Amino acid sequence: MILAENEFLGEAGRPFTVAEYKNMAGRAGRLGYNEKGKSMIYATTPSERQLLFRKYVRGQLERLQSSFDPGRIETWLIRLLVQVEKLERDSVSTLLLNTYAGFVETLRNPQWRDHMRAEVDYLVGRMISLGLIEVEGSTVSLSLLGRACGRSSLSFGSAMRLIEIIKNVPSHLLTATNLMALMQGLPTEEMGYTPLVKGMRESVRADQASQRFGIEITRALQNHARDMLEFYGRCKRAAVLCDWISGRRLDQIEEEFSTTPYFGRIEYGDIRRFADTTRFHLQSASDIIAILLLDESAQAELGNLLVQLEVGLPANALGLLQLPVSLTRGEQLNVISHGITTPGEFWGAGAEVISEAFGASRVKYIEKFRPVRIAADQDGVSDGG
Repeated sequence: MILAENEFLGEAGRPFTVAEYKNMAGRAGRLGYNEKGKSMIYATTPSERQLLFRKYVRGQLERLQSSFDPGRIETWLIRLLVQVEKLERDSVSTLLLNTYAGFVETLRNPQWRDHMRAEVDYLVGRMISLGLIEVEGSTVSLSLLGRACGRSSLSFGSAMRLIEIIKNVPSHLLTATNLMALMQGLPTEEMGYTPLVKGMRESVRADQASQRFGIEITRALQNHARDMLEFYGRCKRAAVLCDWISGRRLDQIEEEFSTTPYFGRIEYGDIRRFADTTRFHLQSASDIIAILLLDESAQAELGNLLVQLEVGLPANALGLLQLPVSLTRGEQLNVISHGITTPGEFWGAGAEVISEAFGASRVKYIEKFRPVRIAADQDGVSDGG
């Protein structure tokens, strides 16, 4: 086990806790399989090596703290119910109260138990009405949709909003690309920061989204927006992602969606963050989407979209990822501009095309990966295949 980083990256990045490090390092060995293992954490200098050794190897575990958030009781409850097959309806509140968080909160406030029983009973009734909990006699259990919500990374409120969005959009519009756009309607705390300029200068984003997704999808992005600026931010992210997965060049995306040279600028880091966040939540919510859509072709399309968000290539060119040679996105787009979208077309292209796409200095390196059979066929030598 090698850890090249010692912190979570991104805007909300922070160093690993000692407990998080030891949890990751513990994966170097597994009880019953490999009971001994080696774990290494990367240091760039001798002083950093000593610091990391003292902090993570010899350091003490942090104080145990419950993840319970009183403001997100619905999320906490549905994730707890995922862990049980079924239970008596009257026992749901007891299950929650008997957790470590319930023990701590009761010590802090003896009246909390009675208050929480009433709130949990209300939430169970609400989840039943939403189709997340099924009732059989006196017992309750999460439905397929409820379990999908409980296992996803989305908060309860965000999962409910996603379900509402999907149910309110005509089924013929629920393509994978449109789902990518609709995901931008999730709460800001899920989707993250979008560079914007206050005022009407961002109003063009609604037109940009409409040109790419149509009026109905763009109108759906208005739902639950706190103000027009939040709506424009959703449109901006959706339009940027549409251009990213279609293979548009970065400088063109940055130029079109940067409001001013100094404020509201869109740069590669923003595009990458939009794509990664959307991909993460789409992947996590894939079970929810599958249950609501029940369309195998749509699910396959969604699988391709997840790859597109990662690499920024059009769907018909994803075959280029099978090439044994490592290409940058810019090089892949150069290849696509010549009408090449498959490995066979790539190796069958003439030397002039390859040289133009990569430059003379890269051609020699790329030629090392040329399959022998194709090279033989091009020389007019048959291999009997």
